[in-house]
Amino acid sequence: MNVLRSSFIYSLFTSISRVFGFIRDMLIANFLGTGIIADIFFIAFRLPNTFRRIFSEGALNSAFVPIYTKLINENIRQRSSEFAGSIFLIFLLVSSLVVIIIEIFMPFFITILAPGFTNDQAKFDELVKVSRIIFPFLILISISSICSSILNSHNKFALSAALPIILNITLIIALIIAAYSMVDFLIILSWSVIIAGLIQVIFLIFALAREKIYFFFTTKIYSKNIKRFTKLFSASFFSSGLLQINILIGTIIASYESGAISYLYYADRVYQLPLALVGIAIGIALLPSISSKVKSDSYEAIHKSIEQTLLYSLLFAVPASVGIYALSEEIISVLFERGEFGEKSSLFTAKALKFYALGLIAFIVMKIYTPIFFAYENAKPTLYITAVNLVTNTFLSVILFVNIGFIGIPIATSISAWMSVLLMNYYLKKYDYYRISKRILLPTTIIITVSLIIYFYLFLLKNYIGIFIILLEDYEIIFLLFSVLSSILLYFILISFYKPFKYSEIKRIFKK
Repeated sequence: MNVLRSSFIYSLFTSISRVFGFIRDMLIANFLGTGIIADIFFIAFRLPNTFRRIFSEGALNSAFVPIYTKLINENIRQRSSEFAGSIFLIFLLVSSLVVIIIEIFMPFFITILAPGFTNDQAKFDELVKVSRIIFPFLILISISSICSSILNSHNKFALSAALPIILNITLIIALIIAAYSMVDFLIILSWSVIIAGLIQVIFLIFALAREKIYFFFTTKIYSKNIKRFTKLFSASFFSSGLLQINILIGTIIASYESGAISYLYYADRVYQLPLALVGIAIGIALLPSISSKVKSDSYEAIHKSIEQTLLYSLLFAVPASVGIYALSEEIISVLFERGEFGEKSSLFTAKALKFYALGLIAFIVMKIYTPIFFAYENAKPTLYITAVNLVTNTFLSVILFVNIGFIGIPIATSISAWMSVLLMNYYLKKYDYYRISKRILLPTTIIITVSLIIYFYLFLLKNYIGIFIILLEDYEIIFLLFSVLSSILLYFILISFYKPFKYSEIKRIFKK
């Protein structure tokens, strides 16, 4: 399997999903702005979404894929099908139990998640009600995550990447219905999340049947492979869980400043686009690839595969980070500034986006490094690293929030992300899984240098050419499109002089 080709497929469908996601967020910004109703929905939706990131992009995929892939490569269909069936049954039961417990004690969990809401009883009660409607989405997430991991292991990445499209379209329809009827925004948005989850499960079941991929249930659930999975999943779960707690801490702190949760949400949505297209896509494609190579290929072959993947990621990640930092105000203004989302909201969201952009490269590199540990079935280092990340981020977030407000949260997030990258490099070298070679230093330097040139180009555009375009009312989108497209063209023209990649090589990759 070619990692870059698979990640391209994943990125393609993810990009389509993100387009619908931005349409959804533009509608939310227009109808709800950054007020109380928006904050309530974002917090309620974050609770099951946190579990989605732990399961789908974290613990389940990282622990399941290496073992399942090796069983497939051993051509023992019965064992791989029984393993998948056992995991499906375990997660269905566990997620159902978690949902029941949290539904009963939802006020307690909301007090922890958003303590700033406890001062207003009416607002707090509304948040509890909405959260109780949305949270059963967790059961559907669990089913979807297992089915997606099975498809990924069989090198079928398109549907798992396209699943969020269903959620985004469902939410868009719900927003339009609520806007032009007497239906409550929060109620219809909450139920639309559940409906989207059901549709996703149906699509996945049909996809598995079409590929003739089945899993069987057995009375002996706790087998040798389940023991391997449990060991790997435990470390992975705590690692992914700590990472999501890290994000929740930001929400908890931000709940003490009105509108801050919404500012951070919209900024997060923008920087998540390149993170998903590059980091998450390559990370998900890299895991089954390395897992299948661990026993058969040499260290040098695996090393070159990781190095090539890292280089191509930096080729897109570095200019993306620079571009988002330079054009943060224009991006937020064009995407969201309308209706209830005013100039103040745009300004504060853009500030948050700038500091998220400074950590974007680190976030992407983390997504590439993490699967390497799981391919070798050694998740402990990621647990240590995430624990350090949690402590660092919490400490910095609190200190900076007290002194400079909500903007301290993205600053702390970016600093802790870079610390995690340094620690990952240390552990990868320690276990001899991967070490940065001299071959990658020169092309990386070239990529950074050209990206800095692009930054100065965008700076000149904003301060000189941009003035004339801004004078033309309602034409800011033209300036943004011109800036983005011209900077991309200039970047690839300049980078081609050195050629850290060959166009013929890219063509060959996607023909495979």
